[in-house]
Amino acid sequence: MKKLLSLLTFTLLVFLLQAQDFNLLQSIKAAGDNVKTLEAQLDNITVRNGKLVRSQTGPLYCVSPNEFAALFETGQYMIVNEKQIKVDIGLFHGTFKLKEGGRMRMLSNIFLCSFQGQCQKLAEENGYNIDIETDEYHTVIFTNDKKRLFGVNYKKIIFNFNKSDLHLKEIILYDSRGTCDTYIISNPRYNVDVSPDIFNF
Repeated sequence: MKKLLSLLTFTLLVFLLQAQDFNLLQSIKAAGDNVKTLEAQLDNITVRNGKLVRSQTGPLYCVSPNEFAALFETGQYMIVNEKQIKVDIGLFHGTFKLKEGGRMRMLSNIFLCSFQGQCQKLAEENGYNIDIETDEYHTVIFTNDKKRLFGVNYKKIIFNFNKSDLHLKEIILYDSRGTCDTYIISNPRYNVDVSPDIFNF
């Protein structure tokens, strides 16, 4: 039943997207499929109700398909492996199992799907609508009008991909509490050796 529902959602998504947009999403995914590992600098800027709350930077590591770590110089971090997420950033603190349909799985999937260019997967699994714009970047915009009684709801998510190589440049998260989190990737190195110890906790 779940597979049938996912298939129907995917079919509807394809129908709603223009053919050109669908082809771009496929190209972004293909570019992401070629990236097995990523090492980069990650800058995080948090603005709440128009005021700067936090600005931090640190190394980013990602290993396809299900591991990444952002280790900020402030001591905050987000580390994901196949089964768990350990996080100390913003409203999130602790170690959590990545249960299917759980809030922490959704949070980790936002980052994993962005690094791997899996825009359609993120939309399908979390009920987001997709729009695409092209200006300085290829911009994929996810929107969701659902309201949550508890926890943080990301009502809008933006992935900015470089027009040249279709690799991720920025993630922008807008939550229901008026907070905007921007994550900027710079100095990326692709398909380099990344120590598995980074993801152990």
